[in-house]
Amino acid sequence: MKRIENVVLLKVIGSAELIAALTMFYFYHDTVPAIIGGLILLGLSANSFYQAHKCYQRQYSPKKDE
Repeated sequence: MKRIENVVLLKVIGSAELIAALTMFYFYHDTVPAIIGGLILLGLSANSFYQAHKCYQRQYSPKKDE
């Protein structure tokens, strides 16, 4: 159950970062620091989604008994 909570939390964080990045691009597209900040937030968002995917796969992958 704990991993499901981690997956949900990572997806919520990633979604918030994605929304913040898109908002920065939309409202401040003419300033360079906002574009750099938006790109950083996009990278953090992608990392959050990737970590959630890895956590989800670890939970549902079959255990290998050797």
